[in-house]
Amino acid sequence: MASDWEPKEEHQAIIARSLEFIFDELAELQEALHCPNSFIVEIANKVISEYKTNQITIRRDEE
Repeated sequence: MASDWEPKEEHQAIIARSLEFIFDELAELQEALHCPNSFIVEIANKVISEYKTNQITIRRDEE
C-alpha cells in the first residue's frame, strides 16, 4: 500500500464499524481475563506487528 493512500468518504462507515468491532472484542477479552490495559495493548500490538512485518494485503477484488 502506498504511503499516500487515504480512505475515500465511502470507506468511513466500514472503518467505523471495524473499529467498533475491534474495541468491543478487546473489551470483551479484558473482561473475560480480568487483565490490565497493558496486556490488551500487547495483544493489539501483536496484531499490528503482523501487518508491519509481513506487509499483509488482503485483495478480495483479485479473487
